[in-house]
Amino acid sequence: MQTKELQLLNSNRCSFLAAGFAVAAWAPMIPYVKERFALDEHQLGLLLLCVGIGSFISMPITGVLAGRFGCKKLIYASVLLLAFLIVAISVTSNLYLMAVILLCFGFSAVIVDVVSNINAALVEKELKRGVMSGLHGLYSVGGFCGSIIVTTLLNTWLGIVGSAIFAAVFVVIFTFAGGKHLFSSVGHNESKDNAITSKKFIFPHYLVIIVGLMCFVMFMTEGSVLDWSGVFLSSERGVDISMAGYGYSAFAIAMTVCRLTGDKIVMKMGRRRVLLLGALCIFSGYCVVVYCPMAIASLCGFALIGVGASNIVPQLISYIASRKEMPMHLSVTWVNAIGFAGILCGPALIGFLAKVISLEYTFLCLACAVVAVGLGSFYLLAPKRAD
Repeated sequence: MQTKELQLLNSNRCSFLAAGFAVAAWAPMIPYVKERFALDEHQLGLLLLCVGIGSFISMPITGVLAGRFGCKKLIYASVLLLAFLIVAISVTSNLYLMAVILLCFGFSAVIVDVVSNINAALVEKELKRGVMSGLHGLYSVGGFCGSIIVTTLLNTWLGIVGSAIFAAVFVVIFTFAGGKHLFSSVGHNESKDNAITSKKFIFPHYLVIIVGLMCFVMFMTEGSVLDWSGVFLSSERGVDISMAGYGYSAFAIAMTVCRLTGDKIVMKMGRRRVLLLGALCIFSGYCVVVYCPMAIASLCGFALIGVGASNIVPQLISYIASRKEMPMHLSVTWVNAIGFAGILCGPALIGFLAKVISLEYTFLCLACAVVAVGLGSFYLLAPKRAD
């Protein structure tokens, strides 16, 4: 029984880690894409919007695909597509083809992420205990590894093409070798009204929408660092383009460490304090990034953002799962769907704002939005309202 438990967990760990690695491997290549096509912030934002469009296309059909093909086949197929697209990004010289590639990248990235969460829900039912937080921590581990490894390889003789090939091969081998015990079917362990298999559309409760929008802001914060930290460091702080990916690496390291220790932090401080202090920590990080002119200070600022952001989304999801306004599986699905759109569409919105008011002021606007999330969650989780 223990062996089966480890097999289920390790396979799901591999899928989460591979998903984080693949998405983060794209981040250090963004400055190269910007330079290759001579794009300004507005044009880059339009290009990044293609990733968001692809994510929106995949959102409504991912559950249906998982019900039809199972988690294992769908994750395998999506990882293969992701690997191909990572290499395609490194070699494509046609701007319109790049837009199509990024649309497909967003499509496949969301499928891997969402289906990994579906598989995790099935693992929790099988083991009769919670494992979601630890698995999400491994997504952060994958993000850190993808960013730091690809950034380092870009500084070697491999260049962007060789680095992309390495990342693609690693993701495929890691997923196929480690994901043997992903669930082949989702229907056998689901009730008829489950969101995975149900065809009935249920509009979310207003509280679910509010928490989803909070997660949208938080995922947009993560997306701002993923897609724009490298551009900011190279264009505003004079960091060499091959080293610009270390901004996201600093963020990912801090987030990973704090997320893996987040349960103990919440037990000691309480959920409300963690949410509010996390938001204030993010605000402070953005201020350091914008107002301190040294590159090392910007790296520290991005790390501070990672510390603050590490436990906000998991705790918001945990909160909404405990509410009774909607069935738990439906409310968590909606919150994740609304929230995950932020990491994919948010960077494009940031690009539009950066063109109008500069990237620095855009970061500050996002910092204020995060403070609103902290204050709003502090209000929602007040003892009288939380009951």
